[in-house]
Amino acid sequence: MASGSFTVRPALLVVLLLLNPERALSIRIARAARPLSRRSSLLALRGGADDGDGGVLGEPSAAAAAADADALPSVVPAGTMDDDAVATASCWAGLQKILKFVASLFSPSYDYAKADTDILGDTSLQCGFAEDDESWRTQRKKIHTADLQPGSRKRVLKDLRIMKRDGAEIGIEVEECECLTDWVVKVIGAKGTVYEGEIYRLRVRFHADYPSQPPEVVFMRPAPVHEHIYSDGKICLNILYSDWNPKMDVKSVCLSLLSMLSSAKKKSRPPDNDSTVVMSQGQKTRNMQWEFHDDKC
Repeated sequence: MASGSFTVRPALLVVLLLLNPERALSIRIARAARPLSRRSSLLALRGGADDGDGGVLGEPSAAAAAADADALPSVVPAGTMDDDAVATASCWAGLQKILKFVASLFSPSYDYAKADTDILGDTSLQCGFAEDDESWRTQRKKIHTADLQPGSRKRVLKDLRIMKRDGAEIGIEVEECECLTDWVVKVIGAKGTVYEGEIYRLRVRFHADYPSQPPEVVFMRPAPVHEHIYSDGKICLNILYSDWNPKMDVKSVCLSLLSMLSSAKKKSRPPDNDSTVVMSQGQKTRNMQWEFHDDKC
């Protein structure tokens, strides 16, 4: 095996330029110096040759050695690169930044949602609303209104009567229904569960196609910390989507949610909470396509 420095292929040199421009430049300079070094070595093996100035290439004169040293430095000291080298290094450094930015587009981060906005909600709120917390009143920035046909209106009024009659016994209460198509329902965690005594609120919005299609139901913030409830209040529950039955009503939905909360053994968010909350921002839950992975969802 012949000894000596390895040859840098063009493709490898391009990669090295992207990763370490200054190192790549020094390699290019060394490659430029290699032909003369080989020629000098060859002449030395032949016993030397006249360099035209009375010296021998195998044993260069002081002037020739100095000229060679100035023309082809083996190492470029830090801070002594010429303008072209500096410009090239700056160019590749800029290209590196562009490549890193492009790469970041394929691996998005949701840190911005945690740091500068409230998209993901306050993770410190683990126990719902305090008794005297009225912040839910300002969460409804726009009241949902819909023109209900006589049949739909009759059905919504029937649901409201049932809720007012039976709600207190099962830990649910309609707190706000001045707008018939936009309710706020208070939910209290059942005894003996990890949510015992905790207060949460549902926002129930009816559309003109109710009851043939389900109402839009989400938890207001802070939402329960549950494996099927996202921090923005969206609920992964099949009866609110594809498994809705027109015979169901708001009471049956609330009972299903209480049962879902009561079955939890610990508090935890869905594994895809951050990505789903960010990507679904502004979407109506009734228009989202959910994948239900188990019978509890």
